[in-house]
Amino acid sequence: MDLTNKKKYTNLSYLKTISKGNTAFEQKMLSAFVEQSAVDVQRLKNALLVKDWDTIYLIAHKMKPSLQFVGLTVLQDDILSLEISSKQKIHIDKVAELISTVSTIIALAIEEIKEELAVLNNDPHP
Repeated sequence: MDLTNKKKYTNLSYLKTISKGNTAFEQKMLSAFVEQSAVDVQRLKNALLVKDWDTIYLIAHKMKPSLQFVGLTVLQDDILSLEISSKQKIHIDKVAELISTVSTIIALAIEEIKEELAVLNNDPHP
């Protein structure tokens, strides 16, 4: 797949640094991100439907470290805004928009990570 015309959302340099070439560790961490972030996005959407601001805050807060781990810095401001708005119950009208943005970008990031996982799975050096 040609990625030259696609925006790259993730930056795995931090993961590569801490893994020190341990591709099994990289695979484990990336797989965990794919699974957990999909669950978190769905939980955000469900919490929005019932206007459960506390749950939205908790999920957004919980997501921050994993987003940093995969270098998804493009979402830092959105996650922070989501966290603040839901915690303080301000700008609630923007929460749906923020969740939509987070959902879209995480879906794109998951695709990038799945491509990275495919590369790692074909790596002859375990």
